[in-house]
Amino acid sequence: MTDELTGAGSETRTGRRMARRIFEAEAYRRIVAGNTPETLSEFAVQLSAWFKDNYPAAPAVPVRFVEGAIRDTWHRRHETIGSEL
Repeated sequence: MTDELTGAGSETRTGRRMARRIFEAEAYRRIVAGNTPETLSEFAVQLSAWFKDNYPAAPAVPVRFVEGAIRDTWHRRHETIGSEL
């Protein structure tokens, strides 16, 4: 875990960008592996729990933030899976 995720003030913006990239990367990895639930909401809940387990010192991240972070990746999942086959 990086210190950027636990920052305050202007560092919080950096932490949010870092968290967004972490969620996008993990979402992409799971999509390519074929490990996704039926809905975006379920996926966001799973990733939120994963983040809490893997980055315990980071501030809590609302599920709606996770949904926003992975929304584009989620909607492109069929294209992504097809390109990786």
